[in-house]
Amino acid sequence: MKTLSQEIMIEPQVHFAYALRGAGLLCALFWFVREDHVYGWFTGARGHEHPARFFMLEHYYSTRQTVCYRSIEDDVYGNWLIASTKSEASIDRPVPVSMELCHELERMQDVFVREWLFFEGEPGYEEQAAELRQRKLPVLALNIRPCKLGKLVMDGPVWSYGSPGADAHIVRFLSKRWPLDYALD
Repeated sequence: MKTLSQEIMIEPQVHFAYALRGAGLLCALFWFVREDHVYGWFTGARGHEHPARFFMLEHYYSTRQTVCYRSIEDDVYGNWLIASTKSEASIDRPVPVSMELCHELERMQDVFVREWLFFEGEPGYEEQAAELRQRKLPVLALNIRPCKLGKLVMDGPVWSYGSPGADAHIVRFLSKRWPLDYALD
C-alpha cells in the first residue's frame, strides 16, 4: 500500500539553525505544500526546553489571508490553536488537517527525526553526543546528528541549512508565530 507522499510525490523542504554556543539546535523544521496550503512540523529551543509542534498555513499561496494553525503539543491528532503575531486562540475540533494528511505528517515526522535528530536517552545517544563534544559543540536533550553537520552553512555563530529552492518566507512567517526563541529576520 502506497503512502500519501508516494501517491502525490510530496517532497518536504527543511530548514535548520544551529548555535555553536549555548542552545545548540535552535530550529529544525520540515514542510510541504499541497494546493495553496503548507503543512509541516518543527522543534527547537525555547530556553532549556524543546517544544515541538505540527502546523498548517492555510491559504499561504493564495490571495486570501493566511491562517496559521498549530498543534498545542507534539500531537497531530490533539488540540490545535490559531497563532498570530500577537496572540493564540484555541479552536474546537476537528483539527484543521484531514486525517489522511495527519497520518502523513506523523510518518514524515518520524522519518525526519530519524534522519536528522537524536534525543537524550535514546539508543546511540552517548556515541553521537561524544562526537559533538569532540568538536566542542553543545550537547543537550535534543541535538542534530553529527553526520548531518556537514550540510550546514558554517559561517558565523549560527550555522544553517535550507533545502535548495526552499521558500525562506515560510520560515520567516512561522518564526513570528511559534514558541521557539529562534526568529529568521
